[in-house]
Amino acid sequence: MGSRMTKTRVLWLSLLPGLALAQGAPIAAPTQTACTVEGMLDEVRVAMKTGSPAYRKYARLRLKEAAIALPPEALGRAVSQERDPAVLEAVGAALATKASNAQKPELLQPLLSRASQDVDPGLRAAAVRALQGSPSVEFMAKNGGVVTYEQLVRDSAPEVRQAVVENLVTESAGIYFGHNPELAEAAVKVAAASDDPAVAKRLLGEVSMEAASPEAVRKLTQQLRSEDAGLRAAAAKALGGVPGSESAGARRSLTSLYKSDSDLAVRRSALEGLARLGQSGARPLLESLRGVDPRLDPEIDAWLSALKLNLQEWHLLLREKQRLSP
Repeated sequence: MGSRMTKTRVLWLSLLPGLALAQGAPIAAPTQTACTVEGMLDEVRVAMKTGSPAYRKYARLRLKEAAIALPPEALGRAVSQERDPAVLEAVGAALATKASNAQKPELLQPLLSRASQDVDPGLRAAAVRALQGSPSVEFMAKNGGVVTYEQLVRDSAPEVRQAVVENLVTESAGIYFGHNPELAEAAVKVAAASDDPAVAKRLLGEVSMEAASPEAVRKLTQQLRSEDAGLRAAAAKALGGVPGSESAGARRSLTSLYKSDSDLAVRRSALEGLARLGQSGARPLLESLRGVDPRLDPEIDAWLSALKLNLQEWHLLLREKQRLSP
């Protein structure tokens, strides 16, 4: 029993950071320090400037975890006053954590103000990135829609627009796992509002449309008439992932697109959308499209061969089709 107690005591002492364990040296009791926003920001500031990537990640995470117990007023002041983009992103993420935990979206007002109004594009981008991983679309709506991603995606700075895309893609996959109609609608609206085709293509290509509302599907379908062929192709693929209740209209739109659009990539995306909508039931429709564009008949054959396997998961079907493609 004595031996076990001794081992336990040694293990406990070894876990206390900063204690001197040299033989014969007296061990001082650890001092307790107040956990304040200012104190933790000092730690984050040092970590951002001199710490390793692992330590920077640790400092940010520690601040987010502590934010639950920190006063929101102090976090809000820190967000309003911070001038270092890396530190602003860290304290902004802490404020977003506090708002989410307390279910008080209004706490995000200082962060939304920095995202939309700061004169420094680096600080605007940092404020937007700070929202990543939070239910930001919902919080923006509950704040009265004063600041929205539709506004932010029109920012003149590429880093701000990129942050908008990253937030929506991350929120779709990491928080709602593709099953949130508001987020799907937001992605479609943001894509339509963007003047940057690359932004719109990524949003439509990576944000799930599995829970899209009829209105979102209607707006998505409108993108099939875009002047940008890449955007038309992204919209065609996205239509393949809409809910079953919207599949009939999406199927008609994609069939018409395949027959009328002269761009090879757009037609290829239309075939993918049709295959995804119907899966095994799409075979007759795909067969009927042979000859519309002879260059893509081998593509149709690859889809038909993959569909014969009756794979139930889309990612497995897509992988098999890619293996069979000429």
